[in-house]
Amino acid sequence: MPLIRNQRFFPSREPLPRQALLMCGYGGSIWQARRLVRTLNRAGYDVTALDFPKSVLRSGDVTQLPQLTNEVVEFAEQLAREAAEPVLLVGISLGALLSLNILRRSQLFDAAVLITGGDIAKIAKRIYPRAWPQPYDELAQQWRDINMYTDPALLRGKRMLFVLHPSRKLIDITDVRTEIARQRAAGNHMFAVERPQFDHVGTIVAETILFPHRTLTYIDQVKPAARRA
Repeated sequence: MPLIRNQRFFPSREPLPRQALLMCGYGGSIWQARRLVRTLNRAGYDVTALDFPKSVLRSGDVTQLPQLTNEVVEFAEQLAREAAEPVLLVGISLGALLSLNILRRSQLFDAAVLITGGDIAKIAKRIYPRAWPQPYDELAQQWRDINMYTDPALLRGKRMLFVLHPSRKLIDITDVRTEIARQRAAGNHMFAVERPQFDHVGTIVAETILFPHRTLTYIDQVKPAARRA
């Protein structure tokens, strides 16, 4: 059974639009990201948007998240093959993790904006402890191939920007900072912008609803110079 819940296409009115794949966060819906979609449309991007079911973290079925990741990578690669140039990835929370998986699995992508995210095994155990009673180390091992920690060789030549927050209520942001430092030490282009005003949910709201125009500045930082508008 497919795990991509909804898919929608939002065309730009520009005559030669670029392509963006927007992936919503856990429990989020496409309609909640409409201000961000409109911002990208006005900037000349056709936007394909995806959202996902809560079952991938709530069910306790350890196979669902890897299955979803495989589906999204396959979907993204098909989209990229049909596009005239590389597709920009924009991921929100769970969508950021999926974006990272696309980057490291596919040579068809080279840039992503990642709006907050973290260690998915820690997050799942924190929000659904009854669904995930096994020790963290066991769950982390089962999800090792899809979690945020990445062999630097798989991200060589790719450009990523994380939007972070200081709160540790849901996500231990130290994990993300440490991973960014590891990737940068390996010569990879992984950047961070820190927004100290909000926690994880607040950062999502701020970046997608209150200040969606910020994403355009993030895109400018991750797109290779030859492809900037």
